[in-house]
Amino acid sequence: MRENLIFKGVPDDYNPDEDTEAILKDFIKSEIQIEEEINFHVVHRLKPKKDKSPRGIVAKVERRKDRNMVLSAAIQKLKNKKQFVVHEQYPIEIIERRRELVPILKDARTKGHEAVLKEGRLYIDKKRFYPRKSSQHPPPPVAMDHGNGE
Repeated sequence: MRENLIFKGVPDDYNPDEDTEAILKDFIKSEIQIEEEINFHVVHRLKPKKDKSPRGIVAKVERRKDRNMVLSAAIQKLKNKKQFVVHEQYPIEIIERRRELVPILKDARTKGHEAVLKEGRLYIDKKRFYPRKSSQHPPPPVAMDHGNGE
């Protein structure tokens, strides 16, 4: 999954015979404005959505250097085009961790702190933030009176 990128918002006509790789390469050239040829191991659409909006595209990029170039260029070129999103594909554990950390990230930013989410880790003012969860940190044991009169 480290080499995978997910592209959302790329037009989709729900044609099972589409050349998804060619569509993605055209998107990279036209919207992200990268003229270099990017090679992929595998490119496919995600499962259909109920609302018939464009299905996302998962692409496994051959070279990590190309993957990083596409990702950083997408961040710059698509920041004013909210219909498009490009991001890394993460394992489910990291997705769940990020889901827990995003509200904390947003809260920190509204309070004026510098907050960054890298994979499944949150940094606030350049220091790693560790969320406290009741399931991770059980309460300390309470001294019990066992009725022996002491």
